[in-house]
Amino acid sequence: MLQEEGQTVGFDPEYVCYVHHPWYVNLFAFYLLFMLALAMDRAVRLFWISRKRRIAAEQPESYLKSAAQDPWELLLVKARSLKNLSHLTVLLSVLILSCSMSDHFSAITTQKVAGIWAIAGAAADALTTFSAGIVVAIVLFCIAVLCERVIHRRRSAAGGEGSKVQPRPTNASQ
Repeated sequence: MLQEEGQTVGFDPEYVCYVHHPWYVNLFAFYLLFMLALAMDRAVRLFWISRKRRIAAEQPESYLKSAAQDPWELLLVKARSLKNLSHLTVLLSVLILSCSMSDHFSAITTQKVAGIWAIAGAAADALTTFSAGIVVAIVLFCIAVLCERVIHRRRSAAGGEGSKVQPRPTNASQ
């Protein structure tokens, strides 16, 4: 088949690769970037503060010895908050996935012809955002675990008060 002059060949894909994302997907992308930056900032601060505390604990008259509570506990709380943020990120990823899939499926139902390629493309687009959220949650969780281990190691090396890890109380012992 030869094309006559003046005719154009049209391409009408069922699913276009570039899709204008809804506002909540863009907001979630900014949230992921913010969480990565926050995790890196907290990790660096926790390592720096724990190093300073270990050095201060080695000196004979340390201001840390006179503190009423364990100075390492605040660092552990900050490290555990990163774990909580990783759980929040997983939940937000699932929420964004469900909202995106809902939007994509409702758009596909209004099309005149919806093939398997349109459904697969919509699912792939939604799963890309979900996968990014899961990756950020994994990074947050790994940083939190790493920070906790470093703090416990430095706490026990400093010989500070309560250097043994205390088990969390159970409901039966309360």
